[in-house]
Amino acid sequence: MRAALFVSAILVGNALLLNPAPGHAQLFGESQESRSLRAQAAQISEIQSRLDTMVPRLERIEATVRGQLELQLRVDQLLQEIARLRGTIEEQANELSNTQRKLLEIQSGLDGRLQRLEPVAVEINGRPVKVDPAEKRRFEAASGLFASKDYRAAQVALAGFVTDYPDSPYLAQAIFEIGVGQYLQKEYKSSAENLQALLTRFPESPKMPEALLTLASAQTELGDRRGARRTLELLLSRFPDSAVSGAARERLQSLPPAPATGR
Repeated sequence: MRAALFVSAILVGNALLLNPAPGHAQLFGESQESRSLRAQAAQISEIQSRLDTMVPRLERIEATVRGQLELQLRVDQLLQEIARLRGTIEEQANELSNTQRKLLEIQSGLDGRLQRLEPVAVEINGRPVKVDPAEKRRFEAASGLFASKDYRAAQVALAGFVTDYPDSPYLAQAIFEIGVGQYLQKEYKSSAENLQALLTRFPESPKMPEALLTLASAQTELGDRRGARRTLELLLSRFPDSAVSGAARERLQSLPPAPATGR
């Protein structure tokens, strides 16, 4: 306000200097003009004050909008990077699949050339037997995939082994690993079928307790609670001291009762 009055005083002084008049009427007119100038100066000061208040708000709004634009740009960049990485993963998965197929083809060719070699002595589940070197290498390669948790590749390799060596001493172990691998891949129906075949063909296999426990789990997933209960009871009756008997008892206790059969 002082600045406005000072400006008004300067304006009035300039007016007196430019238009000097000795009469009271002229002096009264100059006083009115001075008041008008002071009022205008006050309005200007008020507008300036309002502008000073609005400028920081506008700056904050501008900063917020700029930040949102930068964030959206970053999100777009990340989405593009994710899409690129997914493409790379798919390419590597295809390359790995092709490599595994080629390795199996190479292994198959080597097996054919090794068939004429002398059998080698091995121990399978504590029992000494003799197998062809090709048979041993083929099974160890397929079982190695299972041990490394590459269940899809192991399933393909083990199924090929079972087809090529239907009388192999490794057969029970191969069928067991196929069934367990299928269960771990949530292929419950196929898993139950293979583990049931193992029970039928090799009831005395050392892998039978674990196979029965997995079979019961597959039957539970398939909604066959009655079958799962029978399997667990068979496990406990035949192998009461096995390493999985405790887990079998717990599952049997927690297993919901099978629905009553309608008459």
